[in-house]
Amino acid sequence: MYKVIVVDDEPRVRRGLQALIPQLDTDWSVAGSANNGIEAIELVRKETPDLVITDIRMPLMNGLDLLSALKEYPVHVVILSGYGYFEYAQTAVKFGAFDYLLKPVKPAEIKSVLQRVKANKQVEGSVAAILPSPVNYSKWWRDWLSSEPGEAEEYKEKLREQLPKQAASFQLVALEIDRYDDLMMDDQWGDKQLVLFAVRNVVHEILPELGADSSTFLFSSGPQLFYLINDGICSHEQSTRLMEEVRKWVKISISIGVSAKVVAFEELPAGFWQAKEALQNKWIYGDGIVSAYEDVAMMNRREPGYPAELDEAIVRAVRSGEQTNAIYGLTSFMERIKEGSIPFRLFRRFCLQLLASIFRIVYEHKLNEIILRQMNKPQDLFHRDFTAEEFVDFMSELIGAVIKSMEWSTQQKQNRTIEKVIDFIRKNYTKDISLDDIAVQAQMSSNYLSTFFKQETGETFIEYLTRLRVDKAKTLMMNAQLRLYEIAQMVGYQDVKYFSRLFKRMVGVTPAEYRQFFYRREE
Repeated sequence: MYKVIVVDDEPRVRRGLQALIPQLDTDWSVAGSANNGIEAIELVRKETPDLVITDIRMPLMNGLDLLSALKEYPVHVVILSGYGYFEYAQTAVKFGAFDYLLKPVKPAEIKSVLQRVKANKQVEGSVAAILPSPVNYSKWWRDWLSSEPGEAEEYKEKLREQLPKQAASFQLVALEIDRYDDLMMDDQWGDKQLVLFAVRNVVHEILPELGADSSTFLFSSGPQLFYLINDGICSHEQSTRLMEEVRKWVKISISIGVSAKVVAFEELPAGFWQAKEALQNKWIYGDGIVSAYEDVAMMNRREPGYPAELDEAIVRAVRSGEQTNAIYGLTSFMERIKEGSIPFRLFRRFCLQLLASIFRIVYEHKLNEIILRQMNKPQDLFHRDFTAEEFVDFMSELIGAVIKSMEWSTQQKQNRTIEKVIDFIRKNYTKDISLDDIAVQAQMSSNYLSTFFKQETGETFIEYLTRLRVDKAKTLMMNAQLRLYEIAQMVGYQDVKYFSRLFKRMVGVTPAEYRQFFYRREE
């Protein structure tokens, strides 16, 4: 007898598959079902199933994270997806999954999967023992590599044990998925975990072909993925090939930053920051580039003579929306450079460094396309010799455009958020909704949403909800066939006495008095 577990946050789907599977193949029984990936892992450890059928989008732990976690267990995984465009992710998903099925699932497809899983199972031998829960090394890598020197030291020795003992050198590679947020709006994708999963699996397949037989995926952070190459070099040619393969298989553009060669394990955090710094070149030169740390080391902010304090003052002013102070800082920056009587080569590098600092803000706020529609690209200036005055004019225009775009973006985001919140309340006011429910929809903390809601509407969430319900109740009272307790329930109150107290506090009269007054006025 073969066992299967069904994982889906929709009860209807779970019940349907639990009833259908034994009917399709009597060799299969449903060992249990789970609402999300976390519950599924515990169920897998307990039941040792042969197959897990899981949806992609679920709370707490989605199907892709579950698929990754179940690689530690001797179990086949089939992915369920509601995306009609899922064909774009076939290559990536099938790397870790036995197969995938599109919803609504047809009985014939389920039966085919069950039969193929049976054919792939070993006829002899028992199922391997379930392994302990895997340690989250990704979190350890992220904490240790990105922390200040001396911090997160408790992870260092444990992480050292994860690497080949004979490794004599290392290289850190940082990959960034270009236009990450735009992919979420694309009909071909729509899920951040799906995009990361696709790119990661293609990279996993291609790295050995490039000679990086010993490589370690460290962790992901937003649109960035970090890898460690042991005893090998990820050259410019190899990195370019990697970008081409990702674009070929999943139609996604990536940029790559590569650190210098590191010979000691203790130097890995330095290599991590080198790779990140190299990756920053995409803010200047655009998407789909390969940048090595050696190529940008000369532009390092710590170089003697570079007015770093003025750079920082300009960045602070731009972030704060203080255009006058930013332009003043830009003028002081150029005067400092001229006073140094530096050669044009160094002048050009200093200007490029300041441009990178401003474009970092552009990138952080996702304003790249907005800015480049308003003004010329930086390449138009840096692909030729330019004067100090031309650079100041260009940067002044850029600073003004960035500050204006940041203000516009903030206002647009606030408008979209409050519209989404109010729309949710109006559609669900008859239910028992809370501030926490609204916070989930707005992707904010409850405390921040409370302040934001009051600022945008002039009312607290409770005040707005109560007023909306009372207004709806007034309309319903025009129907003489409806009783007061029915009206209370229709606007979200199960206790008619509590509804009456709220109504009187808001309107000044009880519901019965209000209805009596209404009909008397009509007469």
